[in-house]
Amino acid sequence: MMTNVKATYANGALVPLEPLDLEEGAEVTVSVEKNGPPANDDPPAKGGLAAVLKMAKEAQKSMPPDFWDGFPTDFSKNKKHYLYGFPKEEED
Repeated sequence: MMTNVKATYANGALVPLEPLDLEEGAEVTVSVEKNGPPANDDPPAKGGLAAVLKMAKEAQKSMPPDFWDGFPTDFSKNKKHYLYGFPKEEED
């Protein structure tokens, strides 16, 4: 069963704003989507390059520090190789 329920966060716990049809002690999976203004003090991006940069910064924060270590350094030149198995282009 899957249902969406609004809740508030208080004292380290999510408190549903409406009754739930669950047995006491039932285990559930919770996905959280914050409603309302952004948590940080950054003004919302208005679009264009500012919006792209803001999204890139948020994505960067969600990646572990060593994320790019295993990424091929010649990906832009050999993307067809990595994506589709084409032969690699030789380095100049």
